[in-house]
Amino acid sequence: MGAILANILTTEFVILVACFIWLILIGSSYEAVLAGLIILGLVFPVAFYHHSWSFWLAFDYLVEGLPKYDKA
Repeated sequence: MGAILANILTTEFVILVACFIWLILIGSSYEAVLAGLIILGLVFPVAFYHHSWSFWLAFDYLVEGLPKYDKA
């Protein structure tokens, strides 16, 4: 669940930044911006999934660490 959450949050952030850059710097029509953002919203999560999984595992390791076992 954490990797999916990281993927969704990153995708939303990337779409927001791309929207601002596209509208401010390029300034094309809203239909072109919407079409580009839809394509980005479909392609980016698929391409970023493995990276979000590794980010989540690194975060989980930092928070919880490795399990401690007794040497009984």
